[in-house]
Amino acid sequence: MKKILLVILSFVAGLILFMPKLSLYYTLENLLKKEHITLKASVLKDRWIDLNVKEMVVSYDGIDSLKVDEVKISPWLLYNVVHLQGVSPTKDIAKMFNAKADEVDISYVPWNYKRVKITAIGDFGALSGWFDIFESKIHLLLEPSDSFKNNSILRQYFKKQEEGWVYESKL
Repeated sequence: MKKILLVILSFVAGLILFMPKLSLYYTLENLLKKEHITLKASVLKDRWIDLNVKEMVVSYDGIDSLKVDEVKISPWLLYNVVHLQGVSPTKDIAKMFNAKADEVDISYVPWNYKRVKITAIGDFGALSGWFDIFESKIHLLLEPSDSFKNNSILRQYFKKQEEGWVYESKL
């Protein structure tokens, strides 16, 4: 029994370590291009257990929209996480929406295959929610910071409900 468990654990560890993370990143980049989203990164580094991306710029329809200081992609088969640090809008977008996120986590587990979990913390407050893959539906719950409670964007997109400020949309 111990030998079988050791073989299984070795196989999973080998899959994680030798997974072509750069190829996964470039595949994601090509998939997002179909949706008019482009990713520009200055440094890509495969660190065996994860992929580090430094100084990324996300563009939509050719317009630079977001700057991300660091992205850490951890595809571990049973627990997959994309961790973003220092997410801020570019100068043009900041005129309309000037909220910065210190940390954003997007996680996926196979036993909850329908949903992707989303959490974020920033100057806007704390955000948690999910994205339903099959229904293309997003549900976000915001606990706004004191400075963000009077923001017009909060009142425009989020609705006050029993559980807090909720944003729901079908993409």
